[in-house]
Amino acid sequence: MYRPAKKPRSVQQIAEIMKNGGICGMPTDTVYVLVAACNRPDAVVKAYKVKKQAQDRPMSLWISSIKQLEPVRHLLSPLLLDFMEAAWPSSISMVIPRGTWMDIFGLGDAAKHIGTPQSIAIRNPDCSVATHLINLVGPIAVTSANPTGEADTTHHNQVYAKLGKRVDGVLCDGPSPENIASTVVDCTKIETGHIGFFRVGLIPKSKVLQIFEEVQKRHIHGQTNPAFEYELQLSDTQRDNS
Repeated sequence: MYRPAKKPRSVQQIAEIMKNGGICGMPTDTVYVLVAACNRPDAVVKAYKVKKQAQDRPMSLWISSIKQLEPVRHLLSPLLLDFMEAAWPSSISMVIPRGTWMDIFGLGDAAKHIGTPQSIAIRNPDCSVATHLINLVGPIAVTSANPTGEADTTHHNQVYAKLGKRVDGVLCDGPSPENIASTVVDCTKIETGHIGFFRVGLIPKSKVLQIFEEVQKRHIHGQTNPAFEYELQLSDTQRDNS
């Protein structure tokens, strides 16, 4: 099923495919990706096999907003959460430690296909089509929409050419807005006050460091990101009223 990405009905149709265990191609703020719903472990395994994933290039986890991490925020570093809030949505992927916080996504045994035994890459993309789909489906497992070792896919026609009938649907949005992949930031030691870079992509290193330094300053002064603090307070109120 190939559907125009800018039509809400199309996104809903692709979401239904994914909820039923299908894997799909999707446009993003960078290149096209192959996605599966995290709460469908069978689909995650299928995407891993279709991709012919190399062990040194594991799948990543994408969310539509930091609110999807709210149930496990007590298991994550406050500095990390504030950095996420300040940096996202964007073309910044953050590599963070694995942990029991991942259990909420329903990955089951398929969790081994996402990240490494020690860490996992997570991102909130700056793409309305992608975030709409994730809102409908829930967090997704993601890999680039091309067989391992081949160039990134920058048009929906390339998704079909490279993966063909092995995918169950594609959201078509023409050429990718960027031909550069995301910047991958090492946040595994963020509590020590340091971040690193596995890859500098669309977002410059200087911009990422600027965001992190601003977040650090707030924490030194005992402050959190006001927007994130408000979101958490609002969510607590909503739970009290439920």
